[in-house]
Amino acid sequence: MKNLRVGRVLLGISLLGIIMIPVEGFSGNVNSSADILVVGKPLPEAKLKAYGVADVDLKSLKGKIKIISVVPQLNTPVCDKQTHRLSETNNGLDEHVDIITVSTNSSEGQYQFSKKSNIHNLIFLSDIPNYEFGKNTGLLIEGMNVLRRTIIVADKENIIRYVDFVPGGGLPNIDKALQAASDLLSLSKAKG
Repeated sequence: MKNLRVGRVLLGISLLGIIMIPVEGFSGNVNSSADILVVGKPLPEAKLKAYGVADVDLKSLKGKIKIISVVPQLNTPVCDKQTHRLSETNNGLDEHVDIITVSTNSSEGQYQFSKKSNIHNLIFLSDIPNYEFGKNTGLLIEGMNVLRRTIIVADKENIIRYVDFVPGGGLPNIDKALQAASDLLSLSKAKG
């Protein structure tokens, strides 16, 4: 009986250790996303795919404030909710800033999702087949080939001004991200 109890305790500790492994432990990246995506630092360079157009380089997005919503797969309930919230509850911010969704869906799959969901005010960018964005930001969960749920706000020069990493399930703080982008827009307008 005592051996059984010890065995259960050891099994519980082992399982807890597996569950508690940080997401970065799976990424294979030397640097974690928390070391790369730091407020005040520039967005890493990466090329992404957009439906029906040439590859989009992150540096080409300079000149406009941007919210980058990173989701693992659009066709899941939480990713769907995150994308719809940014599309539907941004209070007109989408008229002044780029709201970008990055996922590991194909660009065609993103296009079909946006069409089916009637979302026309977001920019969808795909990180497949090379996962360059995920690797360069530390957000790729290798072996699973999906991105870690995150939301980033960057200014006109692609300097990160807000970042929220989601440690487990659930949504990032979308309201704070929208407020950060709104504050940047107000500051930009005040400067002329």
